Formats: sequence, structure tokens, C-alpha cells
Amino acid sequence: MRELAKALLAHGKIVRAAALMVKLIETEPTAENLELLAEIYMQEGLHDDAAVLYLRVVKMSLKMEPLHTEE
Repeated sequence: MRELAKALLAHGKIVRAAALMVKLIETEPTAENLELLAEIYMQEGLHDDAAVLYLRVVKMSLKMEPLHTEE
């Protein structure tokens, strides 16, 4: 579904690509999917919505990184 959204985006069908990604994120909220939807939102001028998604991606990446301890 992600590849279809990318193809739609490449053909200028931004609203359809966004709708597809919103549906995909319901079942697969991966960082890659969130970033793609954020990019779509940026193209639509929905900067605040994109910022929320980018923040989710950052929070996800912080949770995945191992904690560094000083010795």
C-alpha cells in the first residue's frame, strides 16, 4: 500500500495518497509510514499536521535507541 501511495504522490494525486497512508498507519504505524504521510502533509501545506507526525517519529526513534551510560 505504501508503494501505491508513493506512486499516487508521484502522479500528483496527493489527497488520494494521503487517504491511503492514513488508512495504512492505522494498522502499520511505522516510522517510514509516518514520515511519508508527513511529507504528503507538507506538500498539502498542512505543516502543523506534518509536525505532529515528525514528532511521533522522533519519539519512536528515541525509544528504540539504547541508553548510553557513562562509565
